[in-house]
Amino acid sequence: MRRSRFGLIVCLLACLAGVCCTPSQQGGGGSGAAEMAKLYPIEGKVISLNSAKKEITLQHKEIPGYMAAMTMPFQVKDDWVFGVAQPGDELRATLVVAAVKGGGSYIQNVSINKAGVAAAASSTSVVHIPRVGEQPPDFSFVDQSGNRVRLWQFRGRPVLLTFIYTRCPLPDFCIRMSSNFAQLARELKGSDPAMFGRLRLLSISIDPEYDKPAVLKRYGTAYASEIDPEFEHWKFVSGTPAETRRAAGFFGLSYVPEGGQIVHSLRTVLLAPDGRVAAQWEGNEWRPSDVAAELEKLSRPGALATEKKPGNP
Repeated sequence: MRRSRFGLIVCLLACLAGVCCTPSQQGGGGSGAAEMAKLYPIEGKVISLNSAKKEITLQHKEIPGYMAAMTMPFQVKDDWVFGVAQPGDELRATLVVAAVKGGGSYIQNVSINKAGVAAAASSTSVVHIPRVGEQPPDFSFVDQSGNRVRLWQFRGRPVLLTFIYTRCPLPDFCIRMSSNFAQLARELKGSDPAMFGRLRLLSISIDPEYDKPAVLKRYGTAYASEIDPEFEHWKFVSGTPAETRRAAGFFGLSYVPEGGQIVHSLRTVLLAPDGRVAAQWEGNEWRPSDVAAELEKLSRPGALATEKKPGNP
């Protein structure tokens, strides 16, 4: 009798194990953590890539039953994706979300539609990543006051530049760049007035058809009014569409106008007083303290390759 009861218990446990571990009830046929995950189809446009973190930022469509349409970063397991995908590409994949709270998520089974690259080619010049020490061309812009601004007129001063557009609605993109610039300027003005006096900040619009001087002035005032009300240290500029494409292409920024928005990557570059590239940051995770550290290096004896020329702003 005892042996029969033991056999019955083992049988029941085996049946229960078979029910609990059926792959179709666990969202897939994998093993381990994958069996405890929920799977969702996801598709959207590639905004930026960070191969070091194995992360892609997608402007994705609604994921029915899980998430509204939004722009956010996702972990990617497959290294090959970073050698193929570019900003502007359409991406389809499976979003894997751990059933255990805090278990994380990632995308897999990626497919890429390269049609976006053709659109990007018509909107921005060939993108290259400048080398440290490389000399950029003398790009020409118009600032928030309608004055002509040429890149080389800042020779003798360090210049921190980035790309924005005033209608950008995403808090982690243009808004983050402008907020970081404001924080850097504010901190330098308080802690290192001499460096604040030398540094020039340049926010370059990638929406020149809309971001005319009056628009840039309203936008710039919202960020710089308490720090630099006369726009002496921080200028908001736009150029012709052709010049904007050239500047974005040189500094490694890609962008694709789409309706009322612009799908774009993020690039921030520090130029040394001699006008050459001193440091650069991809994406939005750089901090004002990172720039301050690079500025401190430039201020060391022997680092200033070019003295300020008379008449430079």
